[in-house]
Amino acid sequence: MLKAVEIGDLDEVKSEILRERILKGKTPNTREFIIFLDDGEAGLLIYEDWGRPESCIYEIFVLCDARKRGIGTWILSQAELVAVGLGRTCISLTARSLYQNELSDEELVSWYEKQGYTRSSVDRNTLEKYLIPPST
Repeated sequence: MLKAVEIGDLDEVKSEILRERILKGKTPNTREFIIFLDDGEAGLLIYEDWGRPESCIYEIFVLCDARKRGIGTWILSQAELVAVGLGRTCISLTARSLYQNELSDEELVSWYEKQGYTRSSVDRNTLEKYLIPPST
């Protein structure tokens, strides 16, 4: 079972790799979530928001031994839920692979496009998705 837990204190994170990723991406405008698969750490979501109508996924990261299980897709859906919960109508990201030997930037862009994201007309590695708020 997958679950996302927002991190308040870096000491809560057991994985050194995830701690390093958080340290590189943390800013006053980010929220960091550790993704658990059953009871073990499997990945990370760093969500960035400036209070505008749109927000940004700073990073989605899945640990090597947890890849190819749909966790990245699940994390992406969680980021979209956070954005909708904050009343955002658009979410964007820059697609760049941290492991070029496993997945090129272009392959990553293709994966995001399959998830409903479209390329920005300004920067080919920036993608965005318009979000539909839940009906009331």
